[in-house]
Amino acid sequence: MDEFFYKDALDYTRFCMGKSYCFRLIEDPTVIVACFTVSNDSIRIFDLGSSKKNRMWKEISNREKRLSRYPGILIGRLAISKDFAHQGIGSDVVRFVKEWFVDEDNKSGCRLAIVDAKNSSHVLSFYEKNGFKFLFKTEEDEYSYMHIHERESREKSLHKLNTRLMYCDLLSEV
Repeated sequence: MDEFFYKDALDYTRFCMGKSYCFRLIEDPTVIVACFTVSNDSIRIFDLGSSKKNRMWKEISNREKRLSRYPGILIGRLAISKDFAHQGIGSDVVRFVKEWFVDEDNKSGCRLAIVDAKNSSHVLSFYEKNGFKFLFKTEEDEYSYMHIHERESREKSLHKLNTRLMYCDLLSEV
């Protein structure tokens, strides 16, 4: 993550691909505690299978209009300084982002917080503990959703996905 925040974050901002933010120590603003990047995203409901689509509509829409996409804020990068690791700061950052994007002063309308989380047990567990759910129960279902399955089926192999798509409903968090 260091490389991204040192080399790529400014380009992401310049090309409107994401916006990065840092939390710094109040007593020493030169010390970075955590960084994160956010951008706009959505979950395409109509591309889901019918049972998943109906479950999402029931979970998210209730009495609202059923949309083909639900807008979200993508937490694209999240890094905690090694000096502050394992102190709950990552959870604090996630909670901050969630609250920030349901605040009435926020300029972006979004219903979901979305992560494309690194497919490792500790990262996935972190997001689950912070209220995120897998969009798909299995990697194979997610493969199909991402339209990767068709290319890979010729090779008769299913590689482990590098990331897993997860989301949380921001309105259920407030």
